[in-house]
Amino acid sequence: MTSGPVIVAVLVVAAGAGRLLGGLLRRRPTERSTEMTTTPPTFPLRVYHWRWEILAVTLLPYGVVTFALWAGPLWTAAVFAGAAGVAVLRRRQLRARIHAIRVQHRLRAAFPHLRLPGGRLPAILWSRPRSGDIVVSLFGREAFEHLHRHRTVLAAACAVPEVYVDRHPTYASLVTLTISPTAPKREPGRASLPSNVVPLRAHS
Repeated sequence: MTSGPVIVAVLVVAAGAGRLLGGLLRRRPTERSTEMTTTPPTFPLRVYHWRWEILAVTLLPYGVVTFALWAGPLWTAAVFAGAAGVAVLRRRQLRARIHAIRVQHRLRAAFPHLRLPGGRLPAILWSRPRSGDIVVSLFGREAFEHLHRHRTVLAAACAVPEVYVDRHPTYASLVTLTISPTAPKREPGRASLPSNVVPLRAHS
């Protein structure tokens, strides 16, 4: 009998290969594109981008079925009822987390239209909800000034009124985007010039 981790690994590789093959089939080699001038992400980076969705369709169903077979129907129903109760009590946090994942995909769809210098897209390391905002950490060399100039494009892609771009105080390649669903406030540290942007407390 094939072990569970092997099945999960095969499903993950198959899902990633399917998305990669679909992207290759949709791309026409003879078509001249004046919009896409950036280097597409590699296969491991694609898998990392879609890690939550891949785990949701592979590891989560496998874990649920394995637990149900091991615990029996009574304990399975009790655990599922408890999990549903916790999800209802923490529904705001759950919705915020799901929205943070959706924001990542919206940003990745908007990055190729910005014509970033060097032709390399910023890599989204992680995103997290914080005080009503979505904080997204990026890795991208020479991407800060360009992202800061195109804050309105990022805000439109995320369907929010304002996106703040902050530079890491120590590492120049790390950039933080704050996706704010509220109207922008007039703060001295949030000036229009990149040199006047104050780093977030998350990086201080």
